[in-house]
Amino acid sequence: MFHLLKANLAPKSRSALIKKMAYGSTPKGESTESNTTNQIIQLTSDAINKMKQINLKYKNSKALKVSVEAGGCSGFQYSFSLIDKTNIQEKELVVYNRECLVVIDKGAAEMLRNSKIDYTNNLIAKKFVLENIPNLSSKCSCGNSFDVKLL
Repeated sequence: MFHLLKANLAPKSRSALIKKMAYGSTPKGESTESNTTNQIIQLTSDAINKMKQINLKYKNSKALKVSVEAGGCSGFQYSFSLIDKTNIQEKELVVYNRECLVVIDKGAAEMLRNSKIDYTNNLIAKKFVLENIPNLSSKCSCGNSFDVKLL
């Protein structure tokens, strides 16, 4: 089962959402609803369950950050990291559902739109992975490096 995540782009709502996700409640008078939400990325149940485990351990203080940068074997490479919810920057897009918070650099959001985050747990690795990257033209065997078609 996949869970669609929405991106909250309104600054006031963004602040309220981060407070709600970090502390479990929203300050009086602040709304987490936004007039500008878009479906950005999907999360599998395995990825959500892993984020729940992480947030149990860290008292609901972590967000999953997805970064894309030039490099790797195929042109771009992605990485995941855990960041404190209180350290989210304005240049980052907050993507969320009820169970977890995901942060993406705004510049990478269009490249990753409609892709899927999964958590793999096998003999080779235990890690978050990106799948179904739109306009994918090539992918390295390492799984972290990719290239996209220019439209």
